[in-house]
Amino acid sequence: MFRRKKKQLGQAAQIDVAQGWYSDAGMDSDYHTLKLPASQPAVHVGMSAIIGTRKTQQDTIYAYAQGGCALALVCDGMGGMAGGERASRVAADSIVDAWFAQGDGMISDIPAFFQAAAACADRNVYLQKDENGNPLRAGTTVAAVVVQNGGLYWLSVGDSRIYFIHGNEILTLNVEHNYRMVLNSRLKRGEITPAQYAAEEYRAEALISYIGSGNVSLMDINAKAYPLADGDMVLLSSDGLFRSLNEEEILNIVKKKETDMQCAANALTAAVEGRKKQDNTSVVLLQYRE
Repeated sequence: MFRRKKKQLGQAAQIDVAQGWYSDAGMDSDYHTLKLPASQPAVHVGMSAIIGTRKTQQDTIYAYAQGGCALALVCDGMGGMAGGERASRVAADSIVDAWFAQGDGMISDIPAFFQAAAACADRNVYLQKDENGNPLRAGTTVAAVVVQNGGLYWLSVGDSRIYFIHGNEILTLNVEHNYRMVLNSRLKRGEITPAQYAAEEYRAEALISYIGSGNVSLMDINAKAYPLADGDMVLLSSDGLFRSLNEEEILNIVKKKETDMQCAANALTAAVEGRKKQDNTSVVLLQYRE
């Protein structure tokens, strides 16, 4: 499907396929030309990441697009400074390498691919060691999407988000795997009272599934392609974005820059930069054009 040059994944990589340009921040630029017929579908991409007030960047982002096909992901690492950074990078490497190992043909079963790739990434992160040879005990979220044949497929583990933007509407596509999910389920079944729910809510953001646990089984993968129309956008983000901006604010920022995905991505991170206690914030924004 895609061909890429062997290179290290950049945490602040940028790509604009419409211009035939690709570079990794902090690395030498790498240029190539993509000759696409005007009538062929295309996916335009923008990417941006900031450290915020944290000491290190523990997010890893990646995107690649050619014609109407694309692969993109956001991984938000956790487990200490070096641990979280390494976990997110290892997970991203695992998924990207698995994708390109498929060759140049279309993948016939993307949900099955995502399930296998997530399990592989989980194992690779789980097996990481620290400088003393002890288990690293780090993990990461992952939000990944594939665009193929005019359809969107996604994988998510943890609480990074995948937004779908159609016209003036924004929708969260994936489920967040945190303790709030458990509380909501128990409340719905009548196993706990509203008062008991409120008493446990302080733990609601704790993750109940992540890459690096060694036995990840809770994943959000759509079984059928989500149809895309001309101009539809897909936004992947780490929690640094949606902890600071609500959906209406995110939508307004993107819509003002919707003709340029890189400008839109930059505007999203600029909107939260400089805030107190701002987490790492990373976004990948895709727009499907026919």
